[in-house]
Amino acid sequence: MNFIKGIALQTGILLFSASFLFAEFTIGLYDVKTSTDIISAKEAGFNCVQSYDSSPETIKMLAEEAAKNEIKLVVYPDKIMKDKKYRTEAQNYPVKAWYLFDEPDVCNLSREKLISMNESTKKIYPNIDTAFVIGEGFTDVVYYDIADILMVDWYPVPHLPLESFGENVALAKQGLIMAGKDTKELWAVVQMFDWKEHKQYRKDTDRIGRFPKKEEIRFMSYDAIFNGATGLFYFNYYSNNKPLPEVKPKEWAKVVEVVQEMSFVAEIINNGREIENPVGIQEPLRAKSFEYGGIKYTFIINPTSKRRTLPPLFFQPQFDVMYEKTTNLKKLMRKAKNNFQQYKVFAFRYE
Repeated sequence: MNFIKGIALQTGILLFSASFLFAEFTIGLYDVKTSTDIISAKEAGFNCVQSYDSSPETIKMLAEEAAKNEIKLVVYPDKIMKDKKYRTEAQNYPVKAWYLFDEPDVCNLSREKLISMNESTKKIYPNIDTAFVIGEGFTDVVYYDIADILMVDWYPVPHLPLESFGENVALAKQGLIMAGKDTKELWAVVQMFDWKEHKQYRKDTDRIGRFPKKEEIRFMSYDAIFNGATGLFYFNYYSNNKPLPEVKPKEWAKVVEVVQEMSFVAEIINNGREIENPVGIQEPLRAKSFEYGGIKYTFIINPTSKRRTLPPLFFQPQFDVMYEKTTNLKKLMRKAKNNFQQYKVFAFRYE
């Protein structure tokens, strides 16, 4: 076990640490291509979008539509910096961050090269943040102190334990701490795609994959925040070169439900005040409570593959279960042993 992994797994990461409290919690969507995509993202509840298209003309088009919809962009800077026609006006685009590189650890990009990319971008756009994504939480090459925002993508469904997503977010957070960048933003990229549609290190005759269930997308979203993420992105909007709402409307609807829930959770955390949990929570369960608008909220997560038991206090009538469609849920849970399902999240509201 390497040093950073050992520290992260032994000490854990502070849940909802001070670094989480930003003016706006970024909830972004990967791989938009058109103005219609931006409108769809806005309607779904996203406040930021990413595009792989680096052409200055496309970025300008996306910027204009993003401005109309009050949504931010994460886009590549390399071509627009070299284009005299667009370089200066791009300073006024609604860019949340310039996207330096996609997975330098996977592509074996040197630390020096990434630093150079960051410095050249900041020279032209000193007031706009820079970001890049790593393919796993721990990287052999130290990238953690480079750029303004670190992103981490880890896509476990269906071939890896679901909790490995949060573990990699925790490793990335620990890497930032070790680099003296503990207040730097950390965005976790949540899987919303089928691995069968993407390159795998497997034989084509032995490809595995499926679209994550809503419960899995929801769990990964909360698990990321519990492990230090200060923003969430969802990968990706296109499925076999077509927009997800067009080819997989049911799956898209599930994503939208999660995104809208996370938007409200972020509002609670950013604008509320942290309070004590109403009851002691035994590990491996994790919980955090807040008061916002005169209402109290407790979020509890079971980040394991085994069923656990929810403290009986939450069966009392003053606790309303949020985001659950089963009307008799608490009645059913009261009768069940080990009633807290694996990889499950509960959100309670009470006064």
